[in-house]
Amino acid sequence: MTQKSQARDGILSGSRGSLRPARQSRRRPRRDAVHSRSPRSAQPRQLPDLLSIGPTMLRHFEMLGIHSVAQLAKQEPHKMYERLNRKTRQRQDPCVLDTFCAAVAQARNPRLPAEQCEWWYWSRKRKSTAHS
Repeated sequence: MTQKSQARDGILSGSRGSLRPARQSRRRPRRDAVHSRSPRSAQPRQLPDLLSIGPTMLRHFEMLGIHSVAQLAKQEPHKMYERLNRKTRQRQDPCVLDTFCAAVAQARNPRLPAEQCEWWYWSRKRKSTAHS
């Protein structure tokens, strides 16, 4: 096996061709077009399981008293955004609203298409309705 084929297959790393395994990515694994909880898993979805939800959004949910996906499913994203603005005493970036929309949509529909789970889908939608 040549060094090129070893590097292509993830066996080599570094420019000198050492024989240690290539470093693994720390990114979340990509989900298919439709994502859902594994049928083998008896665990309910948790807030960190939702796409577009990172540590900052989890802190926002905590600040708003939202601790589960079931609670999130009952929320209205615009009201959440306004409550967060009042609690922090500053206007949040509109992308926070877009992320709230993505999170609530996922909480309500575990089989939501992957595109609609991302905050930028909701950003495009918000911007298109603002110009109408």
